[in-house]
Amino acid sequence: MRVARFWARAEAENDGWSQGAWGASDASMDEARSLAEGMAQKWAAEASAAHDNHLREYEYERRAMPEPIVQDIHDQAGNRIAAVTINRYGARVLNTANLAFIDVDLEPQQREPGFLGKLFGKRPQASDGSQEAIDRLCDWVGQSEHHAARVYRTAAGLRYLLVSPAMQPTSDQTRDLMARLGADPLYARLCHAQRSFRARLSPKPWRLGIRGTPKLTFEKLDNASDEISTWLRNYEDASRNHAVCELIDEIGTTRPPDDE
Repeated sequence: MRVARFWARAEAENDGWSQGAWGASDASMDEARSLAEGMAQKWAAEASAAHDNHLREYEYERRAMPEPIVQDIHDQAGNRIAAVTINRYGARVLNTANLAFIDVDLEPQQREPGFLGKLFGKRPQASDGSQEAIDRLCDWVGQSEHHAARVYRTAAGLRYLLVSPAMQPTSDQTRDLMARLGADPLYARLCHAQRSFRARLSPKPWRLGIRGTPKLTFEKLDNASDEISTWLRNYEDASRNHAVCELIDEIGTTRPPDDE
């Protein structure tokens, strides 16, 4: 997973081609800085050799910004298997190493009007486009007795929790399955760049009527000003009683693995 306790950013230049990179470490800021410097130098040299200052293979990884950890989750052997982080607009996000989440957006014209107000009062109807998406998931689950999933309704569509099997966020198998199930392409790219599956745990601030969302960065949150600290407290208070999703179905045997 692309989460760590310490993050540092470095810039490097090679024959006029400049690149920036983040380095991550759970050990120390010095190690994070050293890794960042090495990566920036590598990218600058490759950009110079390719005469391309916007190497596409690195573009999204540079844009996927580091996030501060607010909770670590470890297995019995002490390995980090999940972490809760704060994203750029203040929401809490669950990052998992092998427990797959897949977000599926429905087309705007297919969403049920006034969905947020009906979140817990009405199940989605077949006419909203969700049934076709769930049918694709059922087809996948039916291929193996080891496949199982939970289906949640979100404000924008559906969220799947693939209880089994364990999956790798950067594998070709995961990429192909996400495409088959109609995952949001931007979500799929972010999971690959962050090397983890991601599930937002708290609402987007603007859905709570909170405006003036600060542009949060790792540095700002690591050394939060009084203004940002106050904003985060207000947001967390407002989001406390607002669910992000609702469980609507379970397909297959959905008991999580013992170490999850």
